[in-house]
Formats: sequence, structure tokens, C-alpha cells
Amino acid sequence: MEALAPKKLNIYSSFSLSSDDVSTLSLLYAPLIGSEAIMLYFSFQALLERNNLKSEAYLHQEIFDLFSLTEKKFLKARYQLEGIGLLSTYEGVEALIYVICPPLSPKNFIKDATLGLYLQSKIGKELADKVYQHFKIEKIDKSQYKNITKGFEEVYTSVLNEDVGFSKFQYILGRKPIANIKLKNKNFDFEQFQKEINLDLLEMGITKQFQDQILNIAFVYAFDELQMSSLFNESINRSGFFDYRLLKKKANILYSYLHHMDAPKLITKEDSIENADLISYLDEASPAEILSNMMPNFPPKYLNSIEEIYATIDLPRGVLNCMIIKVLKEKSGELPALAYFKKMSETWIERNIFTTRDAIQYSTTFETPETKKKPSNTKYKTGGFDSL
Repeated sequence: MEALAPKKLNIYSSFSLSSDDVSTLSLLYAPLIGSEAIMLYFSFQALLERNNLKSEAYLHQEIFDLFSLTEKKFLKARYQLEGIGLLSTYEGVEALIYVICPPLSPKNFIKDATLGLYLQSKIGKELADKVYQHFKIEKIDKSQYKNITKGFEEVYTSVLNEDVGFSKFQYILGRKPIANIKLKNKNFDFEQFQKEINLDLLEMGITKQFQDQILNIAFVYAFDELQMSSLFNESINRSGFFDYRLLKKKANILYSYLHHMDAPKLITKEDSIENADLISYLDEASPAEILSNMMPNFPPKYLNSIEEIYATIDLPRGVLNCMIIKVLKEKSGELPALAYFKKMSETWIERNIFTTRDAIQYSTTFETPETKKKPSNTKYKTGGFDSL
């Protein structure tokens, strides 16, 4: 038997469980591999952080203690998950990596010659038929009906609520907003763009779909007419025609090059960030107020931790409060040790974040006083996008 207790482990996944996955695991997989193996699978899922689907590092002994397992029972459950295709294990010198694999769909499980046969053998044909019936979806006869479903543009529009306030700030940090978030259309001159491109490269000519595609990309990435025409010229497929899929890829590459960010984010306007109520709140809020707004049932020890942050790190309270809120959101309510905040404060200081206003701006847009002063690349500002 492997000696696991002293070793560390990390858990990774590339998906989130759906309700159908839970039903499939509970009704189809569990009869074959047993409740302890299914419990370990769900436990591994529970340890994943929601923002990156990766767990923190644990000792195997911590897992045994957390889920009341002996090393022998853990290994048996792990092997069962591996054997049935729900877990992959990778071993290093001092640690193991567990990669959670998605279950088969109910249809594929039932159709699988091996799994379907074993399940029927395990629980009997009559019960297996009842379980299969649970997943059966009856087809609807729509032949005598007319589809009157409204399209997206018939129901929704885009406008912007310019008031940042608490609702906007809390929305960005994961709290439910009080007011609706709305966006205005970007002022993009499509006729000017049209003059800059070769219309022969459009297989279907100028269509409403094409116009919407150009306007959407221009709005999302804040590109002007010349930049969009350059992107258009770079988005020609092997057949010699414009390809919207290439345009999306090229737009993202150009945006990453210009802004050093993987994708655009919603940002607040420079003049609207000066919200007195929000700044005043962050400047004056006590640890109890900050924690109560983020997590009503916070651990009492967090109060002492925040006071220690105030006493140790030489930044204004409003900046520190903003930092604490941001970390609590990113860590799903977990408050790291003081060393984590010391390291983070060094980064903020390097980026000239010394005021509450700058801290709000950085937390919501990742724009710093330093980056705002940097001139943009004139080549791409004028649309000279050759190849990336």
C-alpha cells in the first residue's frame, strides 16, 4: 500500500458539477463504486476554489481527518474513482496531483456496453429500468405549433447606469447589486469603417449580422474605425473571405498587446469614481462593518486579524479596507495571514496606490495611477495592425 499520510496533494478540475452530473453520479455511478468513493469525489469537488477550480495544498492526513477516512479506505475509494474514469492521479517526488474527471452523460453511461451491463447486473433489470426512466426525456410534438419565441434584441437593450455607489462596487466584488447594470452603445461610425474595408471580401455582402458583429467587437474592446478595419483585413480565411471567428481571436490578441490584459473588463468612468459615499465608507468603516457586509457570520478571530493589518501595514485605512474586501471576495470568504497582505501591499505601493480612490479604481478596473500615464502605442492607435 502507498504511504500517503506525509505527502501533500493538490486537486484540479476543468468543470463545475451540474445538477445532471450529481444525479448521474448518485444514481448510476454510486451503485457500482459505493458511497465512500462517491463521497470522496464530492469532497474533492468541495475543496476546489470557485474562481480557479483548484484546491489549496493539503496533507493527505488532513484529508483523512477532514472526511473521517483511514488511509486504507481513502486508497480504496481513490482506486475505484480512477478505475471508473472519474479521477486521474499524478505523482511527484513529494506531492500528488488529483485531477477530477467529469462523469459520462446519463445517455452515454446507459449506452456504454460495460457500465450499463454492470449496473443492470448489480441492481437488477427491473430497478435499472426505473433508474433509466428517471433520465428519459420525452420528446415534444411541436408539429402543430408555431414558434413565437422573441429574439434577444426584441427583449433586451444596452444602457449604462453611471452611478457607481455601493451597488456598483459591491457588484464588482461579488455582492448582488441593488440597481440594474446598464451600458450605452459606443459611438462607432460604421459608414466610415465601411469605406476602409474591401467589400469583395464579404461573402454575403453587408448584412445586419455583419454590422452587429463589427459594432459588438468595437464596443467590447473600445476599438475605433481604423483599428477595426485593420482587424477586418487580418480576419480573412483560407477561402478568401471575412471570418468572424478570426476577427474575435485577432481582437483579443490586439487588446492583450495594447493593454497587457487577457480580456477587457467593465470599467468605471474617471469622473464617476469620485463617489463620496463609497470613499467615506471605506475610509471610516470598522472591521466589524467590513466583515458584516461581506459575510454576516464571520469568524470572530477575523476582527483581530484586520486590526493587526491596520497596525502593521503603513497604508490609509480606506486603501486597506478596499484590499481586505477584494481578498475576501477572491478567497471566497477566507482571510489569509498577515504575510499575505504585506506582500500584496508591497505590490500596491509599487503601483502607486496610496489613496482610497486609487484603490477603488484598481480593484474594479486594474488600472493604476502609473498605467494611466503611459501613452498608447501610436501604431495600433491609428489602425496599423499588421500581424501578431
